Amino acid sequence: MEEANKIYNGIEFANMPKEGSRALLIVENMNTCPFFTASNLKKVPHGFFSNGGAFTLAKGEPFVSCNVAFGRGDSDDVVAINRQRVADSIGHPVRKVVFTKQEHTNEVVVVDENTTITSPCDALVTTTPGILIGIYTADCVPVLLFGGSVVGVVHCGWKGLKLKIIQNTLNAMLALGAKDLAAAIGPSIGKKNYVVDENFLNEFPEDLDCMEKQDNGWHADLRKIAAKQLAIVQNIEEICLDTYDFPNVFFSCRRFLPANEPVRTQASVIML
Repeated sequence: MEEANKIYNGIEFANMPKEGSRALLIVENMNTCPFFTASNLKKVPHGFFSNGGAFTLAKGEPFVSCNVAFGRGDSDDVVAINRQRVADSIGHPVRKVVFTKQEHTNEVVVVDENTTITSPCDALVTTTPGILIGIYTADCVPVLLFGGSVVGVVHCGWKGLKLKIIQNTLNAMLALGAKDLAAAIGPSIGKKNYVVDENFLNEFPEDLDCMEKQDNGWHADLRKIAAKQLAIVQNIEEICLDTYDFPNVFFSCRRFLPANEPVRTQASVIML
């Protein structure tokens, strides 16, 4: 695959694949958090967020970290502020912010003005304008979905993919009247950095084409598995950035765990 350096608002990404790399990193000020957008979702406010840290404005002021998961090394007050920073960064009026309560399930919740998330779920959909729905990741695959009068967001770890979380979300959106579906697959760990043991192949007998044996063991392509589960969607865009490769831009579980650090996470959000 031919590769090139890309620079977005002064941030350089070396060795970034040309395919699927049409996203722009939007950086405004210290009170917001830098995020990527997908061109096929331009009709609705959305963003795949960075970790918020290691960015510097022209006048030398640094951004601060934007962890949006509770219980991951930051106080609840800080996480609540970060979630509000995410909402403020979108640049559109937000009436309500709702995040998943993730436990690698295949549960989908339909969100409206009265929704409070109390049970585990890894995907949200809504038909209500002004409600920002979000998930958080640190290597897992984030997927944003748009279907005219319905939007959805999906957290896809390998367990969720095995349990068909994407298919469940699409079914929920179609039941709500979604049409002309578009999907964006956001930054996540890439195949070259996702090493698994051979037993992992048994979890995905239909997706062996997403596995590759290399010198240091088997590698799994979670983004490719996600794309296969999006087969009914004709309009798909992929942002080909590996969260493991860019520590200044993304949190990464596989970077944090060996260092025995809390696994902080970045947000992916969408709204009507």
